[in-house]
Amino acid sequence: MDTRSQTVLRSVLIGYIALIAASLLIDSPIVATAADLGFAAVAGFFAYAIYAGASPSDDRRVVLGSVGALVGAAVAQVIALFPGFASFEAVSTVLFVGGFLGYFVIRRG
Repeated sequence: MDTRSQTVLRSVLIGYIALIAASLLIDSPIVATAADLGFAAVAGFFAYAIYAGASPSDDRRVVLGSVGALVGAAVAQVIALFPGFASFEAVSTVLFVGGFLGYFVIRRG
């Protein structure tokens, strides 16, 4: 991952952590929704960073699986915001963990 992408990723993560902290302290539905959207943004950006930073020697199946899982996590998190679809939060979390594990497999290899 190049320096610019690392800087953007750090900024996004710091913003997300700030949203989480505000969500816990303020107990506002608007801030909680912003934190959920922040999670979707983090998952989406992480998917982009993995795809853009993949080298030709990386196993393409693992790269695409990780990217797909992270994009799926972002979409599931947005769907979870709609009434009656709260169970998608669990789906989003599982997909995010799967994508993150794929990232570690890519970096290890």
